[in-house]
Amino acid sequence: MDESQTNTLRLGIRELHALLDKIERERPLSKNACREFVRWEFRIVRADLTIEHTSGSKVTLPVATRNISRGGISILHSSFIYPGSVCNITAEFEGGNKLEINGTVKRCDHLGGKVHEIGIEFDKEVSTKELLGLDPMQEAYSLECIDPTGLHGTVLLITSSDLDQQLLIRLLEETSLSISVADTPETAVQRAKKGCELILTEFAIEGHSASDILASLRGEGIDSPVLVMTSDTSQNVRDEMRMAGASGLITKPFTRERLLQALAEFLLADGDTGPLYSTLPTEDPAYEILSKFLSDLSRMILTLERSLQDSDYDNCLNICRSLACSAAPLGFESIGQLAVQTECALMQGTAVRDAAADIRQLIIACRRIKAKPKAVA
Repeated sequence: MDESQTNTLRLGIRELHALLDKIERERPLSKNACREFVRWEFRIVRADLTIEHTSGSKVTLPVATRNISRGGISILHSSFIYPGSVCNITAEFEGGNKLEINGTVKRCDHLGGKVHEIGIEFDKEVSTKELLGLDPMQEAYSLECIDPTGLHGTVLLITSSDLDQQLLIRLLEETSLSISVADTPETAVQRAKKGCELILTEFAIEGHSASDILASLRGEGIDSPVLVMTSDTSQNVRDEMRMAGASGLITKPFTRERLLQALAEFLLADGDTGPLYSTLPTEDPAYEILSKFLSDLSRMILTLERSLQDSDYDNCLNICRSLACSAAPLGFESIGQLAVQTECALMQGTAVRDAAADIRQLIIACRRIKAKPKAVA
C-alpha cells in the first residue's frame, strides 16, 4: 500500500468505508437540539493533522476523516489525543478544493481496538457549501438548530394566498424579522426596491411563474437571494429555478424548523464566516471606548435597516460615515472599508436603491461583530 495514501489505522478506501459504515450503524449521526451546525459525511483516506505540544514541538499525523461541519471535523486515529490540544488540519477535496485550518481537540472517544474518533473544533467557521459543492436546490442547509430570535432583517413574502401568508407569518412570529408581503410581481418589485435581505416566493402566483418573478426582480437590479417554495421537487423544476437565478428551494409542506433552517442559511450562513472581533490591543488608549461602540452598534444597524427599507438617504449616509470614521480605529478594519465603499456608492448615486446591495453587505458584516469572550480564570 502506498504510504502517502494511507493513515495511522492503515486503512485503504474500501476498508475505511466498511469501518465507517459499521460506525454509522452503531453510532448514527442524529439531530441534536444543542448542535449549531449540520454534520456532513466526509470520508477521506488521508488528511494531515498537526498537533502542537505545550513544549512547542509539533508532530504531523496522517488521519482518516468521518464528517465535517461549518464549525469542526471528526477524524479517526489509532491512539488517544488529549482534549485541548491545539492543532491544524489539512485535507484535499475532490475537485481540487483544499481545507487548511487551525482548531482545538474537543473530544477523543475510543470506539474499539485501535480506533479513536476525535472531534476538532475549528478556530473559525468554514463554508461547507463551497468546500463540498452542496447544491442549494437540494435544500443543503448548514445550520442545524436555529434560535428564532437571532433572525433579523426584512423578508419579502410573495404569495397570492391569504392562508399561506397567515401561516408563514405565524411560523415566523417568534423571530426578529420584519415581514413584507406582495401578491403580484409588480408589487414584489416595488416592495423589494425598498430593501430586503431575503425574498421568499411561491412557485406560481396569479398566472406568473417563479421564473417570471425572478426575471422582473433581476431586471430591476434587485439582487437579494430568492428562495422558492414548491411541492414539485422534480429535476426539471430544480434545473428551471437554477437557470432562472433562484438561490434555493424549500419543499412544501415544511415544518417551522425547516423554514427557519432555510431562512437562516441565507440570512446568517451565507454572509457569515464566524464572529468578528476587534484587533485593537488592550493597551491602546482607544480601547476604553470600544465597549460603547459595541453597545451602540446594534442600534445603528437596526436604524440602518429601517432607513434602507424607508429609502431614507440622509440617515443611511450618516450611519455609513459614522462607521467609516469609527470602525477601523477601533480594530474593525474590514467594516471600515465596507462603510467607506458604501458611503461612496451612496454619494455616486441619487437614491438609496443605488447603494442597496452595499448597504445590505455592510449590515450583514456588522452583525458578525462580537465582544471578545472573557478569559476563564
